Amino acid sequence: MDDFEVVQIINDLALEVRNFKKHRSRNQWQFSCEVCGDSRVNRTKARFGIAKKDGMWVCHCFNCGYSNTLSSYLKHFHPNLHERYIIDQFEKQKPQMFELDHLVEYSVSNKVLNSIFFINKIQDSRSWLAYLERKKILLKRKNLEKLYTLHKDYWNAKRSMDS
Repeated sequence: MDDFEVVQIINDLALEVRNFKKHRSRNQWQFSCEVCGDSRVNRTKARFGIAKKDGMWVCHCFNCGYSNTLSSYLKHFHPNLHERYIIDQFEKQKPQMFELDHLVEYSVSNKVLNSIFFINKIQDSRSWLAYLERKKILLKRKNLEKLYTLHKDYWNAKRSMDS
């Protein structure tokens, strides 16, 4: 996940927590701990911190000792922000459809390609290409040409077997 998106989510915590402060360093924040409530006597105490350590966002309370990942903390104490965090994380890591080019380029059998790319399901080539487009399956031109040839060969062979 990009740091920008995480920082936006952390800054949105300011609306839900007490004594929210951004540290002079760019990626550290402090506020009152929601786990232990920080000090009940002095309401200005802010001993809960969020920082990025070794490429990972972590939380720690210097009063009660609570430590966790930012994701887990958000899940338990700020579910609405956790949902945004998970969606942003998924958007960054979701597989892209163009990554299917390796299946066509390497040693995947034609039988497998027929199933993966719906060649054996849709006989009309225009309908088949439109279906791939609707499914947002993007391929390099040479790979699409290979699949198109497979499609023609599959349905020609099927017609000759049926006759």
